[in-house]
Amino acid sequence: MSDTDDDSKEELYQEFLEESEEMISEMEQFSISLESNPNDMEAIHGIFRCAHSIKGNSAFFGLTQVQTFCHQFESFLDLVRERTIAVDRDLVHFILDGADFLKAITGRLRVEGMGVAIRDDEQAYFEQLQSKTVVHSDESKMEVLRGELISYFARMREEGLLEETDHPVKELYELINRYAPDLVREQKKGASVGGVRWIFDTLDVTEEYADLRAVVEEAKSGAFVDNPFERIMNAVNGLLSKHLSAELEDPVEGLQEFKDDFEMFYQDEIGIDEMMVISIEEALQVYADSGLSEVQPQKAPPPVARVEEGKSATTGGESAVKTKTVRINESLLDELIDHVGELITINELFNIIQRKLEQKQTEGLTTDLKNTNQAFGELSTQLQHVLYQIRKAPFERAYSKLPSIVRGIAKNSGKEISLSATGGDTEVDKSLLDKIETMLVHCVRNSCDHGIETPDERMEKGKPAEGRISISAIARDNQVLLVVEDDGRGADPTRICDKAVEKGLVSREACGMMAEREVLELMLLPGFSTAAQITETSGRGVGMDVLLSSVKEMGGSLSLSNKRTGGLKIEIRLPLAYTTRIKLGLTLALGKSVFLVAAEQVRESFRVKREDVSTVEGKGEVVRRWGNIYPVIRLSRLFDIPPRFPDITEAICLLVESKGTVACLVVDELIGQRQIVYKQLNLRTKEPSAFDGVSILDGRNMALILSIDGVVQQFQR
Repeated sequence: MSDTDDDSKEELYQEFLEESEEMISEMEQFSISLESNPNDMEAIHGIFRCAHSIKGNSAFFGLTQVQTFCHQFESFLDLVRERTIAVDRDLVHFILDGADFLKAITGRLRVEGMGVAIRDDEQAYFEQLQSKTVVHSDESKMEVLRGELISYFARMREEGLLEETDHPVKELYELINRYAPDLVREQKKGASVGGVRWIFDTLDVTEEYADLRAVVEEAKSGAFVDNPFERIMNAVNGLLSKHLSAELEDPVEGLQEFKDDFEMFYQDEIGIDEMMVISIEEALQVYADSGLSEVQPQKAPPPVARVEEGKSATTGGESAVKTKTVRINESLLDELIDHVGELITINELFNIIQRKLEQKQTEGLTTDLKNTNQAFGELSTQLQHVLYQIRKAPFERAYSKLPSIVRGIAKNSGKEISLSATGGDTEVDKSLLDKIETMLVHCVRNSCDHGIETPDERMEKGKPAEGRISISAIARDNQVLLVVEDDGRGADPTRICDKAVEKGLVSREACGMMAEREVLELMLLPGFSTAAQITETSGRGVGMDVLLSSVKEMGGSLSLSNKRTGGLKIEIRLPLAYTTRIKLGLTLALGKSVFLVAAEQVRESFRVKREDVSTVEGKGEVVRRWGNIYPVIRLSRLFDIPPRFPDITEAICLLVESKGTVACLVVDELIGQRQIVYKQLNLRTKEPSAFDGVSILDGRNMALILSIDGVVQQFQR
């Protein structure tokens, strides 16, 4: 096959992956609807259509195992659509499990390429699909008959009846074997894991190595990873045991080091996150490089086009790189093209002005330059707006993992929990979604484990056996408001105080003087947990404090409250401009230096009066403003720059805020406002860095952009 054919095949395969991911995304949204309303047949139709599309596309690339799985899932859903199979809560959960498995399979296509294999748990689900459809199709009924006949004649063979010449059983067997031989012949099932084996020297480590890879693949695909701690520890312990027994000790030290690190850093509330996946992959690579061999099965896989090494999507291997794509509304693309045309026109106007300057034709030049520059400014604003619209994505993508997480926790804990989500059509910058998704996972796990009671407890309280968790998202005033609430037991202030005192987080006297809101905020302290025992979802004292740290990192706020009707309510407010790299800013002068700061972090600028400045023992210089006391941060001392106005009453004070901390920043002069275009700062600075980046100040100079959080942290240290 030529290079051109290979490139064409690769391009088509990339399109297939992108379309499959879109289908999976749609399937997740239908899954959420089905979770909320089990009788929503449109959601079942939607899942069916997605499975059908993936099946058809996978057939084109010869992905037989993926095609077969989709076909069986599609056949089962078709029976549900026709109402041949009745819909109930258990059936809904079974369908959602299938959607999760299909997501995991398609997710591995990027990692493993066209040689993707079906895992044991997926094979088991596939067999359940077959058993659930068996009584509803003629073909399946024949398969049942075949199984029964094979089983029956096997017993007759053991009893020796098939050896007797004139026995009726033998006559029946020969009759069936003559006219319908498939009914009495055993058929071998295809390998469920692709037949690949991993050998280290003479040791077969397939089971352990495959288990570790499976955990990584599940985490990458976004599927719910069941019992990750136990699975990884069992696999690593198995490898250690095999190597020590065979006296092959080369990789033992590395395995033991990985085991120790994993035990130290693993947190049930977070599970296998991106950093943990990287750590496991690095450990697997070190182990593989020390002498692991991959033995392929003798039977060749379905014929597919070969692609040169380095083309990640089809070569397989763990070095595959996922290409990020964005779906764009065609009208926005048209608008962007129009603006580019206007940009070319303005460029020509500037060229005309340049020629007039070179020819010293100054008449009307000032007006021309002013008008052209104004038009360029307006066009820049319009372009910025269009690009922000292009980067927006529906909030529903942050909900995708939650239904499977809730189902998994409910199954393991014996609880009945339903999840509903609204505001999925709210659009935010797509770079926010991953961080928001992590926050929601923490909130939902907290509600499942601490909030929702067991069915017996709920019924004793007069509640429905099934607990409910609801999530809503609203974008308003450049902020997104997230609300996660449940109808569980709520947070008991007395129990929280007892636990906080027991762990030494607060004194009994201080706790007694707190309002309920302040008591609830104790749950956000590091190390706090009210769980009676350590489980997969709680008990290690990590979770809500991680949530608070994430919220503060994004410049947001978090509040907790008990609902009057019972249950806990978590409200999170986040700025939509968190990832914006073009912001309105202020230009500040300090000595002979100029700095920039984002305007959104500055509450106000003012000149302070002498009587409002004082020194507090243990806190240093402070300023009184609007009845509050704020610490004074002199940038001149922090950066060792001689100021023009050492007297604070002659300088300019800026009341700045970052991640809930407010301080008074002292500079020489506030020059004015301007748009700041953030550029990466490639210089090593003192950590935590006092700078967010660098921006062009004028045609010849650059200016550092202040990080208020970094400035405050350096000042506090």
